[in-house]
Amino acid sequence: MKYLAIGLGVVVLAAAGAVGAAVGTEHKPAPIEPTEVVCGADTQELTKNEPFQMVSWNLQYGASRKHQFFYDGGEAVHVPEEDVRWTLDAVNKVLTDIDPELMLLQEVDRGSKRTGGIDQHMDYVNATGAKCHTSAAYHKSPYVPVPSGDALGKVDMELSLLTKTKMSSGERIQLAMLDEGRARRMFNLKRALLWGEVPVSGMDLPLAIAVTHLSAFSFGDGTLEKQIGQLKDWMEARPEGQPWILAGDFNLLPPGDDKMRLEHERDLYADSDNPVDVLFDAGLREIFEDQLAPANRTYLSFGTSEPDRKIDYVFVGGPIHVLEAEVIGGEALQISDHLPIRAKFVIGDAPAEPAPEPEPEVLPEPETEGMDAPMDGEAPEMGADTEPQTE
Repeated sequence: MKYLAIGLGVVVLAAAGAVGAAVGTEHKPAPIEPTEVVCGADTQELTKNEPFQMVSWNLQYGASRKHQFFYDGGEAVHVPEEDVRWTLDAVNKVLTDIDPELMLLQEVDRGSKRTGGIDQHMDYVNATGAKCHTSAAYHKSPYVPVPSGDALGKVDMELSLLTKTKMSSGERIQLAMLDEGRARRMFNLKRALLWGEVPVSGMDLPLAIAVTHLSAFSFGDGTLEKQIGQLKDWMEARPEGQPWILAGDFNLLPPGDDKMRLEHERDLYADSDNPVDVLFDAGLREIFEDQLAPANRTYLSFGTSEPDRKIDYVFVGGPIHVLEAEVIGGEALQISDHLPIRAKFVIGDAPAEPAPEPEPEVLPEPETEGMDAPMDGEAPEMGADTEPQTE
């Protein structure tokens, strides 16, 4: 018992020391700060009037759908490395199969203890052949002391922008934080907007691309209203004539959806006004025309096999046109609790409307009066019984 007491004392002191170190090195991002953009050699630009593809995807920090995590009512905290490796390989297969020029990713772990210390951002960069990339942390701490008995430990979860083309700048904007105490805020997520600029050959202004992940578990405390307001400010601040894309996990149902139809996690959404309505009321463009269509749902609760709600969005503005938009299912259903959104765009002139097909010419019916009609569409055989009568 003496040795047990000594051992427990050492554990307590070690944990206390780790918490102390975390307090001393708290992630305190500035309201606006630049992010490092890394580019390889021989990067090309997007080109006016030439189509390109984009994928937006919340990757559930590469942890797979095999585990129910503690914040969702389960017990899992740390993920076996083989599950993380399988998930990263599966993500990379989806991305390489689509081969998008732009990848706007959420929940990307970079050296977190819970996912084996793997730098997932660089794994995606290397596997997809991205030419430029940048990222910004929104949950970062050298030691998170929860849950009790199996602490998360070191966490670094980031937003990532990966491009197959040039990217000239990157910037992190701090979003409003949850209304919570100082101690919780110290170790909790600090939501952000990450954006960069992608030059477009033939255009005076670059394409602005932005990725975000808004607060979950706010329970209508006003945080999401503030965050949506900040996104709206960013969209409306784009210069006239600049094309832009803003995508990510908003943790909000689309306008007109009824949370009471949901079997799982309906209490996460406010009972009153939906904050996302502000964006639609302002005439801002989301790439899907039908926000309530089952085919456009993006989120799967643990243990389910099909998405039951849309909480991920892609807004666009300026001289950019949507050619295609879809939520990707199939093998992606096994990878994350969110499905990827793929879209094809063109920047510049609006694509020409296809010419209407000419209506087929209607030929007059042949006269059949006085003739025996053939059966089953077959022509009658000519023979003795079918020779014309001469009378």
